[in-house]
Amino acid sequence: MIGHQDKINLFKKLADDNKLSHAYLFFGDPEIGKFLFANFLANYLEKSAFEKPTAILEELLVISPNEKGIIGIDGVRNISHFLYQKPVFSKKRIIIINNSENMTSEAQNAVLKIVEDSPEMALIIFISKTEDLLLPPLLSRLQKIYFPRLSSKEIEQFLLSNFSVQAKKAKEISEMSFGRIGRAIKLAEFPHSQNLNPIDIDEAVENNQIDEFFEFLIIDFRRDLIKNFSKLKEVMKRLVFIKSLNTNKKLQMKAAIK
Repeated sequence: MIGHQDKINLFKKLADDNKLSHAYLFFGDPEIGKFLFANFLANYLEKSAFEKPTAILEELLVISPNEKGIIGIDGVRNISHFLYQKPVFSKKRIIIINNSENMTSEAQNAVLKIVEDSPEMALIIFISKTEDLLLPPLLSRLQKIYFPRLSSKEIEQFLLSNFSVQAKKAKEISEMSFGRIGRAIKLAEFPHSQNLNPIDIDEAVENNQIDEFFEFLIIDFRRDLIKNFSKLKEVMKRLVFIKSLNTNKKLQMKAAIK
């Protein structure tokens, strides 16, 4: 795992001392390691190794959005049954709800009841972009852990140690990844492709991926700053408008790609 060493130390100690809370919210930008960290923690509790699981964990249940991009009431029905079984291989029975901001209100209310009355050996980890996308009653019952972006230097050193890339390329990728290790790995693994598909405008607005939409454009245009300087300038202007004004987001995004 790259970065977040302070959190690794903290959670290993909490686990060793049996002082883990029963419910956490891991929040921060996409592709910075929140979901991976939660899996590492689950593996530590079951296998005593803070690393990526190499086999299916018996005491872990992961819940993710369905093909429609939501987590409905059906997606959380099995949580209670899973948590109320006594753990055999781990200190905890663990639920990871990935992209938890996509839970419907009905699903969140159902999970709220579980969080309020979860068994002693239960651990529920919610993964989300920000801390304000869940309903306040549920949010108030979670321990909140913020995951920041990594520094360019951290990412650069990781690429040099783990990928067959030259120093110049590692530096370029680290700058293009905007502190997101997941994006840096993709760029390193697929060096001859754009690798980051443009995000549909309607989809970006609906799924709250506006930042990702603009970051894709910035990365794309920065490949040739001389040729794309005016385009990049327009993208930055439209991004400022969206952030600072009460404006039509779709219109600004369409203007950015003209």
